[in-house]
Amino acid sequence: MKTLYLTRPAPNPRKAILLLAAKGIDIDDIDDLNVVDIDLSKKEHYTEEFNAINPMNTVPTMTLSDGTALNDSQAICEYLDRVYGERSVMGNDVVQRAKVCAMRRIAEFEVLYNFMLAFQHSSPSKAERIDQVPEFAEKSIERAIKALPYFESALEGHEYLVNDQLSFADIVLYIGLDFGRIVKFKPTEHGDNLARFYKAMDAKFGEEGIKSTIKKAKAENNSDD
Repeated sequence: MKTLYLTRPAPNPRKAILLLAAKGIDIDDIDDLNVVDIDLSKKEHYTEEFNAINPMNTVPTMTLSDGTALNDSQAICEYLDRVYGERSVMGNDVVQRAKVCAMRRIAEFEVLYNFMLAFQHSSPSKAERIDQVPEFAEKSIERAIKALPYFESALEGHEYLVNDQLSFADIVLYIGLDFGRIVKFKPTEHGDNLARFYKAMDAKFGEEGIKSTIKKAKAENNSDD
């Protein structure tokens, strides 16, 4: 039995949840996957049991049936994309996979991670774990915003970032923009294309829309059989 440890609202675990949703799969409905919710506020990621699985004490973490432990969100998502569902969200051929990878890395390192750094250096909940530098929070937000024109341009005349097809790059950018709201960033105020993109993705993968997205994607997959 495989086990996936996650904290659902956190941005890195959300990657796995939304990747599967895009493929028409509810993460809680996979027969050979046990999902364990980790409460970060109770420091459940620091228990001896979890530390033995992942000494980095991060989520998501996934253990496979043979005992292999994966403690990186990208590695976990690569595994989930290849093992579950027919359609790949990472790309259908080598060129598309390379393009998705490139766009995903920019979205991740320039947008998502900068908002995560801003949160870590400004939230009281993180004060015990890191040596906070309040000025770094502001600088991280500025760096994330500085990267947004790149995506505003890439989305000109396009619904999605790569080949007009929903990919993991779109999921990561959406998660980054959405997480930015926690540090008072407004994702609909940085270009018409980004605003359109965020609203469309939020309708699909926000709390209200994710179930209908899974249902629709599942129906599309069945129609291809």
